[in-house]
Amino acid sequence: MSTKLLYEVDPHNRLIIKKTGGASNVKRFRKVIKGRFKTDPKNRLYYEIFKSSRSEVPQKIKFSGRYSLDEKGGLIFTLDKWNNQYAGNRLRLKTGVIDANDNELIFMLASRIAGNKRTTYMMRLRGVWRADRNNRIGFDVERGLKKVDELTFFNLWRINKDNEIEYSYKPGYSALRLKGRWDVGSRNTLSYVLNKSIDSGFDFRTTFSHMAFKKNKMYLRFNMEITIAKKKRIRRKILFSGRLKLNKKKEIFLEFSPGKHKNLVLKLKKDIFGEKGYAFIESFLKGKEAYIGGGMALRW
Repeated sequence: MSTKLLYEVDPHNRLIIKKTGGASNVKRFRKVIKGRFKTDPKNRLYYEIFKSSRSEVPQKIKFSGRYSLDEKGGLIFTLDKWNNQYAGNRLRLKTGVIDANDNELIFMLASRIAGNKRTTYMMRLRGVWRADRNNRIGFDVERGLKKVDELTFFNLWRINKDNEIEYSYKPGYSALRLKGRWDVGSRNTLSYVLNKSIDSGFDFRTTFSHMAFKKNKMYLRFNMEITIAKKKRIRRKILFSGRLKLNKKKEIFLEFSPGKHKNLVLKLKKDIFGEKGYAFIESFLKGKEAYIGGGMALRW
């Protein structure tokens, strides 16, 4: 019978190894190993040991499994059936996301080193952002061979005053700010594009309910439902306002009200307006901007 290793993570993010099973002459042990968790460019998780006091303990312990987040935002790595691991054994890392961009999550971990001194370090996961069927935001960790691990962020996201998506990960951590651009492709989809070339962004399921023009400004309203638990659904009304702009490709954009980020725009497509709004779009494309001077509203 081969020896199996059972892994745990202590409150200071240090790896604990338990040796179980095996031949009768193998002494079982439980040992706290000082080191830190790391990932390589392919998101493979391993534990780098500072200094091993036992010759049978390697300087780098590799793991095989999948990533997930719990409802409190903690990172979990569930081991699969590989090498001497126990399938289903979970490594619960005490983490928090401190930064993010269009293809990367950056976690902060706290630990203890020699002299019981507290230290912090960062760990990265690479992938793309997406929205699930419940309009929750998430991050797909790429693992090669078209495999991904879905990290779902259970708290509510919001749109800040600069029309950017923000997410409050947990108390004590700054809100994540995701910089992107808004895009309306149909009446039932509101998109927030982070990086089009790698398909990173959110396609939210919405209802396009209201369009109005007043004092040379355009107002758009979307209705959205976000399900964060089986019995907890949040209904939101998302409102955009700004001035219509036409680029050289005859594409229409809604430029948000001037502020720190004047380049924020919402890309619009003609087919979202239906027959009621088509006359306005044609008029705008022909340069008849006076059409919006009065106060026009369209509802669906």
